[in-house]
Order: sequence, then C-alpha cells, then structure tokens
Amino acid sequence: MRERRSTCRARPGSLRCASMRYSLVVLAATLVCALAIALLASASADADVFGSISLRSASPFQQVEYAHDPAISGDGRYVVFDGSIGGVTGVWRRENIPGGELVQVAGGNAELPSISENGQYVSFTTNEGDKLAEITNGLPDLNEAREAPNVYVRDMSKSPTEEGAFALASALSYEYPTEASRAFDETHFGSEAAGRTALSADGQKVVFVTTAVSNLDGPETPPLQVAVHDFGTGKTELVSVGYDSASGRPAVNQQSGQPEPVQIQHEGSSIYGSVYTHGGPPIFEPPTQVYALPSEIGASISADGSTVAWMGQDIDEQARMLSEESALPQYGEPLWRRIVGANGEPSEESATRRVTGGSDPADPQCAANPERLLPTQASAQDPCQGPFAVEPQSGVWGGGVGETVPRLSADGYTVAFLASAPLIASGTFGGGLTGHHSDAYVVDMHEGLSRAQALTPLTELASGEESRIATNAPILNLGISPDGTQVAFTTKRTVFPLGSPTYVSAPAAVPGLNELFEVDLTDDTLTRVTHGYEGGASEHPHQALSTGEEDEYKKEDDGALAPSFSNNGGVLAFSSTASNLVYGDGNTPPLGSEADDGSDVFVVNRVLPEATLAAQYVSSAPGVSLTPAWSLGVTAVSLDDGELLLYVNVPGAGTLSAGVSSAVPVRSSARSSHSVRRGRRAARQRAASVHTHTVASATRHTAVDGGGELTTLLLKLAPSYRALAAQKGGLSGLADLSFTAPGHETLRQSLAVSFIRVAPKKAAARQPRITRKARPRARARHAAR
Repeated sequence: MRERRSTCRARPGSLRCASMRYSLVVLAATLVCALAIALLASASADADVFGSISLRSASPFQQVEYAHDPAISGDGRYVVFDGSIGGVTGVWRRENIPGGELVQVAGGNAELPSISENGQYVSFTTNEGDKLAEITNGLPDLNEAREAPNVYVRDMSKSPTEEGAFALASALSYEYPTEASRAFDETHFGSEAAGRTALSADGQKVVFVTTAVSNLDGPETPPLQVAVHDFGTGKTELVSVGYDSASGRPAVNQQSGQPEPVQIQHEGSSIYGSVYTHGGPPIFEPPTQVYALPSEIGASISADGSTVAWMGQDIDEQARMLSEESALPQYGEPLWRRIVGANGEPSEESATRRVTGGSDPADPQCAANPERLLPTQASAQDPCQGPFAVEPQSGVWGGGVGETVPRLSADGYTVAFLASAPLIASGTFGGGLTGHHSDAYVVDMHEGLSRAQALTPLTELASGEESRIATNAPILNLGISPDGTQVAFTTKRTVFPLGSPTYVSAPAAVPGLNELFEVDLTDDTLTRVTHGYEGGASEHPHQALSTGEEDEYKKEDDGALAPSFSNNGGVLAFSSTASNLVYGDGNTPPLGSEADDGSDVFVVNRVLPEATLAAQYVSSAPGVSLTPAWSLGVTAVSLDDGELLLYVNVPGAGTLSAGVSSAVPVRSSARSSHSVRRGRRAARQRAASVHTHTVASATRHTAVDGGGELTTLLLKLAPSYRALAAQKGGLSGLADLSFTAPGHETLRQSLAVSFIRVAPKKAAARQPRITRKARPRARARHAAR
C-alpha cells in the first residue's frame, strides 16, 4: 500500500488515484472483518526514539583535535573517520564501546574512509600510497614525497608493515598531457573514492572515480569515469558506459569490442563527463582542520556489491531519454546501474538507468504513447513527464549546496539522494526552476514503477523565501540504512511542512547548527536526533546575533554531517562541531580562536520499544458504496508539435469520442448590393469574418473491464487549420468529450484546450564527441586551479 499512497501524494491530481482510492476502500472493508475476529500483538507505531549520544573520536587517554567523515561497520562494532590526534593525521578506527581501542588505519593524507561489515577492511584515498607502511606508525607524517591520489584498502587483521596490509584498488596508469602543469597534476589527479559507501560489505569491491586520463578502458580513457575494482577476481570494471539508443544496451567500441566509456564534453574552459563536477575533475585536497562537506565527487556501491549509483552529467550519453530530448553536458541527475545479475554473474549488458528526472521515457504509459519532447508546459498527468521541473542547464541537481553522491540500500534497490529542482506537484512558490535549496528524496528502483510512483519526498521547502534559514536551509547530506527503511540527513532547517513523513520532534526555537534528523519509512515519521546533553539544541561558542540576523552560525556546514547506519539501523554515527552533545567535550576552540573546527565523531543508539499486547477497537464498517462511480476524468496536454494529447480515465468498456471547436477567422468575398448600379464600378469587397468550426476530432473504442484505467486520445488539427497553431498563443478551443457504453448513460465533459506549435530551439553549440581515434588530439585539460 505504501507505493500507492506515495504515488497519489507525489501526483495529487493524478487520474490514476481514483482507482487507487477504490482499491483502498475494498482493502479497508477486508481489514475491518479481519480485525473483528482477533486481537493483535503490535509494536508502537510512534516515532523512533534515540538514546544518549556517545563520543567516539577519542582514545582512553586523549581526544582528537578534529575528526571528520565517519562510517560505521554493518555489525556496529567499529567506527572509522579521518582526523588528527596528538598531531598525527590519517584515517582511524575506533571500537564502538566505552574505552574501545583507537587504531591508526593509514597515516598522512589518508581520508574519506568506508568500512566493511565486520570492520576488517577500510577503504580510503591518499596521495602517499607508496609510503603507507612507513607513515602508518602513530607518529606525525614527515614524508614529503607525493604521488597521484589513489584508492587503497587496508586489511586490519595485518600490521601496517605486513605484506598485503595495503591493497591498491585503483591500479591504473595515468597520463598528464599538459607539460606546464605536470608537477602539480601528478600529485592532485588520479582516482578518488567517496566516504562511507565506497566499499561492499565483504570488503572485496571498491567503487571509485578517475580524475585523470588513464588506461581504465584502454589507452587515453577520458577522466571522470566510474569504476569498480573486485579484489576477488582482480579485475577493474568500467561502470560509466555509453548508451546505445538503438539497442537499449551499453554502447560497444567497434575496435575493441569493449563497453564504450562516456566521452568528455568541452564547454568553454569547463569539462564535463559521466560524474557531476563544477566544470572539471576536482583537485585532491589532503584533509585539513577546516570542517566542511566532503568531496563533491564519488559514487556509492551497494553492500551486496551488485549496484552502483552516482550523480551524473552528460546524461543523454549515458541513459535513455525521449527521442528528440537532449540535455546540456552540465545537466545533473542521479544515475544507477546493476553490475551483477540475479545469478550473481557480472551483468555487462545492463544499461545505466536514470533514478529520476524531468522526463520518464521508461514509463509504460509513455512507451505506449511516446512523445519526442516534453511539452513546454509541464503536466503531472503526462506519463512521459518525470517528477521534477528542470532546466536544460541545471537538471535535478542544479549545483546547489549539499553533497552530490546518492546513497544505496544493501540490495541497491533503494536510492536516497538530494535534489534542488522543484517537484511539479509542489510548485515553485511563483519563482523559477533554479536557485532552490536542496531537499531529500528516496526512490524505489524495482521494475514496473514510473519515476513518479517510485519517488518519496522526505522534505519540502516551506516558503518561497530562499534566504530564510528556518524554512529553506539546504539539506546538506544524507545516509540510508542497509535495509532501506531509515534515512538520516543534516540541515539547519527547523520547519518541515510535509505531512508524510510526519515531523514529531519539538522544533528548535531558532535555527542554529546543522542538526541530525532521521526518517523512519516504516512508521512514516521524522525525528530530530541531535540535542545537547541538557536537552537543548546543538551549540558551540559563537558570536551573539546582530539585529535582523536569523542564523547564529555563519558557516553553512557547521554542525552535524556524514550520517552512517549499522546493518539494522540500530546505531547511527555522525560528525559534529557541537560542544554540548556529550558532557566533557574538550576539543572545542575557544571563542575568538583562529581555529574553526573542534569536530568529533559520535554514535547514538536507536531505542526499540518492547512489543506489547494491546486491545484493538474495531469501528463499524464505513458507510460508503464499494461500487465505483460511473464518471469520466480528462486532462489535456499541448504537445510542442501542435498536436493535443488527452489522458482520459474511463469507467469501463465503451466508445470515447472527442471534438474540438474553435472560433477561427475565415476570409470571404461578397458582392455589395449597392455596388451593382449603372455608372458605378462593380467591385469585389473582401471581408474577414469569424465562424466556429470543428478543427479536430477523434474516436477510440476501449475494452477496459474494471474501469479506472487511463487511456489516451490524440487530436490533430485538420490540414486547413494547422498553420494557426504556430501563431502567437496558438489556437484555443473547446473540447467536447462523450463516452457511450451499453446499459449506461452517456457521459459528457468539456474543457478548454490549446493547440500550440513551438518552433524548435537551436541546439547549444557543443564540441564534437570525442572518439577513440580522435583522443590524441582532444585530451582533457584539467579545470582551472
């Protein structure tokens, strides 16, 4: 039932909801009968409750100077993070018990860790790979040698100096075409992995993104590719493959017979590839004491190693779109690909799918009534329309504030992500489609669902005032539990207007630090997790508010970040700069200090109520008729080619007819009676008159038995009126529909419609797609430093 409720909530005006409501009534009556004969044992359906918060970025002897980017093992036994303790930097692993052991995983510039289910394996990125055994010694890093950043995995069952303790996942060779910047490029571009979700549960698969030209798919493979290394087979697989629209499968290079990587596109000085960036491969930045959002680049792999998700660009080169639809290279949208089939074998023929977007060509209703392009005016009733209203230059992710990496459930079928584009069903408060702050969503990627049916919004802007922190602060980042039933996110926002999930916590009086929130998709509630040990909001020393200021803390990412769940969602790890979450937090910089961090890693346990036997009160059966109403519903969509598409909800089998009448100008000629006089010239006067004519009509027979089904009717203007659709404002008219069926009264409905032909827009200038033969002359230049 959850899918239907989410569908009607995401598309409140949908004609499909009529049949869903009927099904719900039938189900309600069935439940009344079932409940009347039994008393059921049930757990509380209240919001999740969390216990006291515990500090984990400390040893039994001292607290870290700072700790960032935590990840918790699936069994909840270990927490890893990057940070500095006693002046020693790197990635650390802490046992998740009071007084638990704190061990250095990798020294020096290692950062952004992910951890296996049992805590034995930890992945990370560093540009000191050759010296890892030497600098992982619990001492300050004195190594001055640097190399290309790469992704490694540490086996914690072995000492740092033992053979096999560190394994290179991104075992590639890189090319740096620009001689002038080679010294810089060689230590700042290579491969990187996102924190928290770059490692499979067994520690054998690692997903990463290339930031330099490499040999990943043969010589001179462009940068910004997503790849997975499997330590079990020793192979590295290209994940971000091109899309062949003719076959619906990954594009194959005719010379090598291998999947074709996504080629980079040049837009001025910017470079765009398969993974979202701000205009070029990001520079590897060693961890510093400055607390901020993690790297903008990366991908997630599901715990079972079957699925990869990433925020994509150059979407029309990677996934299916409408036949004449194209997106600018910088258009951002989350992408998803299965790399392992149901039989556990590699699935190289699996194409990349769009998680969500502005169009939905995979919707069966769209496939049955394909559109070349979306109409200029978006309509939620159009099955080819996706959930979001987007612009070609921005997409679902318009470059807002927040992390871009989607997060996956253990089986890969549930995706949590951020989006800055507005939902069509929600509107834009009278504003445009860009410039909005991000909101959180989850999507079900199982087959058979439209993108609107699959989408569940978790948050929504509460006003059109983008500068208001309480109602419109961005959602910064998120995490999802392995079973896909819980989502955690961080934000300064205090107002959550959605009724589902229901916000059940006491809101903060004023916006402050970023707080951690948790959504339980099972009981449909939203709970604030973080609070001071005395019960108030998260805090640390700060300057008092000036007159008219709403935000006490000036840094947008100050407060809680990087939520990470254990297997059953029972333990939640996160980082925060707050100084009042745990009594005795001692690394907070004093007010006025130049240091601006003092962040720590914390864990909090979910408290599950005991199941209790509760008496059930059963009300009388609802006094509603279970017979569906004999009614007609219709929505009209004006297509850009001047045609009109009617989506009609018919109640059963019968004949559907429609005609459109319009008052159109007609040029006529008539001889004036006064002009036919002797001595005067006979003249033909031409006059323009307006007459109402039937300009389009269509008929369709339906064979629907149960009713409540959506059917379509395409209306085309008669040839003599087609030119009028191209005039300013198009051709308006009145559509009259009738539906006849034996034994039923004839249903009639009228609505105003318009035929509008939109002149095709000139395509934006794009560099020619780089082919394998052309690569030597079109090597990527890195973005401006």
